[in-house]
Amino acid sequence: MRNLRQSQVINNFFTLASIIIISVTLTLYVKYIVNEPEITKEKVIPLSCEEITLTKYKVYNQELLNESLKALRKGYYRLNGSYKKAKSSNTKTLISLEKLNDLYIQAVGRAPKKDIKKYLSIEYKLIEKNSVDDKIKRKQFYSGSILTTFKADEKEIFKIFTDFRLYDDKEILNRIDCSIKVYKNNVKKL
Repeated sequence: MRNLRQSQVINNFFTLASIIIISVTLTLYVKYIVNEPEITKEKVIPLSCEEITLTKYKVYNQELLNESLKALRKGYYRLNGSYKKAKSSNTKTLISLEKLNDLYIQAVGRAPKKDIKKYLSIEYKLIEKNSVDDKIKRKQFYSGSILTTFKADEKEIFKIFTDFRLYDDKEILNRIDCSIKVYKNNVKKL
């Protein structure tokens, strides 16, 4: 009976030793051999056009943002524009949605394709000065703002808000062009 207990102790010792060796081996393997790098986004360096007027943006989904650039470059996008007017407004007479669509197409550098089922949705809103309860303190003169939202399947990917100084085609094109460039600047390879 004494021999049976001694053999159980030896058996238990070798079992414990085997478990410890396997655990240490797995830990070292996972930590040093497999060692998958963490997914990190490169630091985004602000563009010079962002400093001209108030410009703020937010990335909602980095992976979709990266994929959406392919769709934009191939012309798989749709434009959807609207106005946010002040009480006494003459925005429509100053610049039409058709003209704004043309400015976006010019900034993208490619016209949207027709009859496509999957596409990047670019929703923009021309916001007239004094149309909202604006809590943003601005250091400079502005006439309005443009809010551009990039969406894939109704999921927000990227949103950018930028002011413009005058209701001038060239000024608004510059702000739209800056919005598209900031969008592209935030696309990073993971």
